Amino acid sequence: MQEEGIEFEVKEIFYNTEMRFCRSISSLCVGALAEKLNILDGFCASGIRGIRYAKENSNVTIVTSLDYSKKAINQAKKNAKKNKIEKANFVCEDFNKYLINGENEFNFIEIDPFGTPVPYLYSVFYSMQNKKEFYISLTATDTAVLCGHESKACLKNYHSKNLNNEFTHENGLRILIKRILETTGEFNFGIEPLFSLSDRHYLKVILKCEKTAVKADECWKKIGFTSFCSSCGWRKSGKRIINYCEKCKRQTDYGGPLWLGELQNKKIIGKMIKLNSKRDYADKKELEKTLNLIKNEIGFHPYYYDVHQLARRQGWKELPKIDELIEKVGKKGIKAVRTHFSPIAIKTDAEL
Repeated sequence: MQEEGIEFEVKEIFYNTEMRFCRSISSLCVGALAEKLNILDGFCASGIRGIRYAKENSNVTIVTSLDYSKKAINQAKKNAKKNKIEKANFVCEDFNKYLINGENEFNFIEIDPFGTPVPYLYSVFYSMQNKKEFYISLTATDTAVLCGHESKACLKNYHSKNLNNEFTHENGLRILIKRILETTGEFNFGIEPLFSLSDRHYLKVILKCEKTAVKADECWKKIGFTSFCSSCGWRKSGKRIINYCEKCKRQTDYGGPLWLGELQNKKIIGKMIKLNSKRDYADKKELEKTLNLIKNEIGFHPYYYDVHQLARRQGWKELPKIDELIEKVGKKGIKAVRTHFSPIAIKTDAEL
């Protein structure tokens, strides 16, 4: 197998070709961080993610590849050796057991499991409780739970109600961050999302965690709800649930509790864009497009408008082109941009 100039073998080990984009954009974020990083790749499988982090970023000092499977660890060792990754450790162990019982020297922890990352949060923050700050990178592939029809599972796993509607992917991402905050708060860590992504079948977030009760308390002020009217499309986010639509007076639905703060750090996204321009990734153009969309989303409401749904509800005879709609809205002095969450949606500071 080959990925971004790295040759490796997978044999009987799981390898998802669809996640190359995720590994590339995550590596850009790793490279955008100022600190020297001691990384734990918690579910390493073939080891490709950790190998790429180490080869592509000069600020990565060492990568520890961990997996419960002996076959995976043996394969990861061979792949690291083949790619001349010298500063590497390999651990065959259960993720939670290893972190809770071991000495934790890491300052960047990667959690990319099958499904939800929730069962692994407590052991991370328990093991990190004596550190002043560190980074955590999480992938959630249980999008049917966070963004879809599995509402009972969302309540059980994430302690929030999801919204299976037109802006469900942003809603799900914000529920994921809120769930992380629930665990960080127990250990007096505050969080800052540096990079957040909804793509294909997964949600991705990389956060900075800082040990301070003041910041932990401040983060909880950014938790709230999004109320939504499926009849007319009205929506509003805030500290409380609004039971009746302010536009058509019908009963509303809601999502939350969820994170209402920013999903991105503008400085980090800017550095990621610059790094991408210097790297010859196979997905370079798609990465540039996605990162620019993400950068433009900063500062807008925690939801977006699906233009097709908007046209249907408003009874428009013709479907407007997205860029023309943004231009017309802009002429009225209202900000509007495309969003990475959907190619047929816009973010805007306008009310419905």
